[in-house]
Amino acid sequence: MAWSPDGSKIASGSYVDSVKIWNAAAGASIATLTGHSDYVVSVAWSPDGSKIASGSDDESVKIWNAAAGTSIMTLTGH
Repeated sequence: MAWSPDGSKIASGSYVDSVKIWNAAAGASIATLTGHSDYVVSVAWSPDGSKIASGSDDESVKIWNAAAGTSIMTLTGH
């Protein structure tokens, strides 16, 4: 899991092949990012909070638009 730079959100990886974004104050899920085909084992926010990187056991790294919840890029073979 990783805190957003402003501390308002948390991104977490899961064993169900997705990344969840949480409202840190409310403890509520606000988005689910899907696209990996195996466990998501790492997540990190960009310094400006606009993107999230996720690494998976499917040997890929995905870069996400944090606000839209869409995949921007997939890096394979990692």
